[in-house]
Parts: sequence; C-alpha cells; structure tokens
Amino acid sequence: MSWNWGAGSGTVDGRVVGVQVGGRWTDGTGSTENALLVDGRLHKCSDELVWEYDRADWLAPWHIHDQARERVDLLFMPFHERASRMNLLVVAGETHQCFGTWTGWMTDDAGTRVRVDGVTGWAEEAGNRW
Repeated sequence: MSWNWGAGSGTVDGRVVGVQVGGRWTDGTGSTENALLVDGRLHKCSDELVWEYDRADWLAPWHIHDQARERVDLLFMPFHERASRMNLLVVAGETHQCFGTWTGWMTDDAGTRVRVDGVTGWAEEAGNRW
C-alpha cells in the first residue's frame, strides 16, 4: 500500500482556509479525499491529482495539481522532513513526511479560485508492506 497525503490550514485574506489532498491509494476508484475548506464550508474535488516532487531531495518544492489545472494548482514548500523506515522482511514501511507552507489555489464549488498562500501544513509519501 502506498499513498501521498497532505493537509494544511490557516487564515488567508481574513478567511479560514483548509487544504486536504491525497493520491495513489484511491487511483482508479472514482473516490478521492481532495477538498478545500473555506470558512467552515467544504468544497469537494473529485479529480485525481498529480504529485510531482524530488525523491532525492524531500525539501525541494512539491507541485500538486489536477491534470487540467482547473481545480487544483498547489505548491508545497517544505522546511522540515521526518523520515521513518522499518524492514522486517515480511513487514516493511517507509514514510517521508514534510512540514512546510502551501501556496497556490484550489477552486470552490462556485468555480472561484481560492488562494491558500501561507497556509502551514504537511505533505507525505508513504509505502507499507504487510
């Protein structure tokens, strides 16, 4: 099982904004966990997202977007990485969880682009074998 997951929250232009993005473990299922929260209202994004990042440099910027860049176009700037690895031959896992700042935008249900600039949060890549 492997996945990407990220989240963040903060105040942008006087509005409380939350970001929730994920990928890989739901690919091809028709279900996603991607959403934008604005002042307590949830806006669902059903698109599968593209995660672009450098596995050789976890602190380099991460780019997360939908294929057409119509609903999601985010940049995540990490400032700290927490890595964990375990390999017991049958059971193994590796996670790279980065903490940082989100910039860019997500689209609400009305089609308005909502900026998330300065929102603090995290993004990760995880893989497990059970």
